[in-house]
Amino acid sequence: MEKTLKVEGLSCSCCVNKVEDGVNTLSGITSVKVNTDQEEVQVVFDTETVTLEQIKDKIVEQGYQVV
Repeated sequence: MEKTLKVEGLSCSCCVNKVEDGVNTLSGITSVKVNTDQEEVQVVFDTETVTLEQIKDKIVEQGYQVV
């Protein structure tokens, strides 16, 4: 499944690395792309391995707000 999440607080390459590295620690993640200009995170994942809520929780754990 592919999902684009609106995430507040993404402003620099450090933010990109934190979110991408954090989300990639979850099993079932195929790809993560962060767009700081749009404050969006596009994630492709296996719904049988990881849930959207787990992905959102991981982003929040990295210090950002999913809206």
